[in-house]
Formats: sequence, structure tokens, C-alpha cells
Amino acid sequence: MSELTAPTGKARQSPQEARFQELSARTDKRNFRLGVSNGVLYGLGTYFISRSTVIPSFFSHLTSSSALIGIVSQFESIGWYLPQFFAATFVVHRARKLPLYRMATLLRASAFFGLATVTLLAPDPTWLLLISVILYGLFSSGAGLSGFVFLELVAKAIAPNKRGKFFGLRTAIGSLLSATFGAALISFFLVAFAFPTNFGYVFLVGAVIATLGLICMAIMREPRAPMVPDERSFLEHFRMGWHIYRSDRRYFRYVNIRLLMASWTIGVPFLVLFANNRLGFQTGDLGIFIAADCIGVIAGSFFWGRLTDRKSSKACLEVVAVIGALMPLIVLLYLVFPLPRVLYPVVFSLAAAVDAGTGIGGLTYLIEISPEHDRSTYIALFNSLLALPCFLTALAGALLDWAGYGWLYGIVLAIAVGSVFAVRKLELVHKH
Repeated sequence: MSELTAPTGKARQSPQEARFQELSARTDKRNFRLGVSNGVLYGLGTYFISRSTVIPSFFSHLTSSSALIGIVSQFESIGWYLPQFFAATFVVHRARKLPLYRMATLLRASAFFGLATVTLLAPDPTWLLLISVILYGLFSSGAGLSGFVFLELVAKAIAPNKRGKFFGLRTAIGSLLSATFGAALISFFLVAFAFPTNFGYVFLVGAVIATLGLICMAIMREPRAPMVPDERSFLEHFRMGWHIYRSDRRYFRYVNIRLLMASWTIGVPFLVLFANNRLGFQTGDLGIFIAADCIGVIAGSFFWGRLTDRKSSKACLEVVAVIGALMPLIVLLYLVFPLPRVLYPVVFSLAAAVDAGTGIGGLTYLIEISPEHDRSTYIALFNSLLALPCFLTALAGALLDWAGYGWLYGIVLAIAVGSVFAVRKLELVHKH
């Protein structure tokens, strides 16, 4: 009896085919473990330089300008988003893109350790402000150089039905460690040492942990892309991106809705300032806010991952938009009613849950609507455009200095309510 007519109804695999499938399965598992480890360690490490708690508090010791504090606090988002479309020009046509990620890892680690070193050396406050802004900017911009490579790796190495679990595990485990080990250690340093040495030790520990996380992703095995675009100049790449944005209606709608949702973040950097100026919290209380931030991520991440995998990424974004309206609402209630101070950390939990949800649901949706051949261009263009709302934080800081918290968080609430209605217009996309 021939193999084709065997009782099993299937052709028997050759030893070479069986060996290949076994190695492929091992590689998939290895990549999944390294990707999760990357998220856990990097997430823990960057909590020591959190844009919603540590960074605003650190720079508030060096300047009284809310506009400057606001825009610097958004460096992480700007650095992640803005450079991606420009960086994609150099590697979008390459079958393997991991080398760019490794170059960015070196840049980011150097800048992070540099920030820790200069803070521990404690130069004149003016020089510390200037050098810290530059080093934090370099660290943040390195994220953009590697950001779309990371998403390409996820798209190629993580199965579609496991992406929600992948993002959820990365975020939740990292946040669990941050809420315990991270919050406790940050609180210890901030209370035990004077400024700026206390922040210097915080940055140093964060640099060590975050660098280990970046290395985990840098040693992943990148599957070779079966199809890649032809090499383009930057002008050609720009024209292609503009064509995609204008011609792909589903992508066009998603980008515009996400730009609206991203504008909600203009209120996040000032939550710490509100706590200090209006409610009497001190620098040593940052650990409480970090723990609350982590609890929000932990509570949300497994839910977002399950919701994305079991229902859809659109459903995830719809729930995220509703929760996003609660953060500014609570701040406004504090301005009107004498609410107990102990409840205030809830706003950090809500902000973190929204951030995790837009990451898990938003990135999954983006991967699902991006065709494989031009996926790098789709992702890079989206991320660069998403940097635009981050610059509004400087205007938000100026508005805060001029008109106060009521006007600022009233606008944030209006943006959140608009997002609730806008996200419903997204098209439901089936996983592929």
C-alpha cells in the first residue's frame, strides 16, 4: 500500500520534515519566552523612569514650568512613535530587521546609564536639567528606532491566536513585579537619600533591569520575511505612506480615531502635580502611585488579552474608551467635593489600565489590518503619526499654568467622551 493510500489518509512525513517542524516549534516557544521576558524586564525597568510618576516628580524639582514638565514627560511616547516612519526607510526592504533593534538597544542602554550617572554626580541644577532632558530624549528616541522592528517580530514570530496572551503576560507580570519589588525599592531610595541622589539610584536600578529586557528581544530568532517591498528612497517611502493613508479607508479611519484617543494622555503627566499641589502628597509617596499604576495594568492586562483573543481587538478598544473617561471625571470631582485623599491613587490605576488596553487591543488591531507585504510601512507610519498628540502636552501644561486644573481636565473629559463614540465606527476585523 502506498503512502498516499495509507489508512491514516495522510502522507507520512520524511525524517527531515519532522525534524524541521520540531525545530520550528522549539523556535516559536523560545521566541515567545524571550518576548515575554523582554516585556516583563523592560516593563519593570522603565517603571523606575515612569512617565506618569517618576519623571514628572524628578523634573518638578528642577523647574516650575508645567509646559516643560508636560512635554518631557511625553518624551517616551514621542520617542517611541515619531522616528519609526523615518527609520523604516532604511530597513523596510530587508528580510531581517533585528540588527536595527540591536543598534537601538546599545543607544538606549548608554543613555539610561548616562542619566543615572549624571544624576548621581549631582551637578548644578541648571546643568542637571539640561543634560537630563538630552539623555532622557536619547533614551526615548531609541525606542522609535526599534519600535516597528519589535512589532514586525511579533507579527512574524507570534501566532495570531496568541498575541493577546503574549501582550497580556508581558504587561501583567511586569506590572506585578513593579507593584511589589519596584514600588518598594523606589520608595526606599526616595525616602532614604536626598535629591538628586535618590533619583540617581532609582535610575541606576532601572537601567540595569531595562537593559536586560532589551537584550532578551535582541537575541530572538527572526523568521525571514517571504515578501518585502523594494528598496525606496525617503521621498518614495513618504509617498507610499501618504498613498496608504489616503487609499486604505479602514486604515485611515483607525489612524484618525487613535489620534483622538491618544489626545486623552495630555492629562496624565499632571496627575502627580495635582496630588502634590492640591492634596498634599510628597515625593516619598510616589511608591503608592506606582503601585496603583501597576495594579491598574495587572487588573486590566489579562482582561484585555482575553477580550482581544476571545472576542476582538475592536471590543477591547471600545471598553478602553469608556474607562478612559473615568480618570478626568474623578479629578474634576476632587475639585468640587472634599473626597478622601486615600481614593486618589485610583486615577493612576485607571490611566494605566487604559494605556495597557490601547497597547494590547490597538497593536493587535493594527497588525490585523496591515497587509504582510507593506506591514512595516503601515506600522511605522501609524506610530509616527501617533506622536503628534503628544506635543499637545506642552500646550496642556501652559493651559494648566494659565487656567488651572478645571479647564485642563474638562478638556480631557471631552476628548474621552468623543473617543467613546468614535471607536464604535471601527470595522470589525477577523484574525488572519
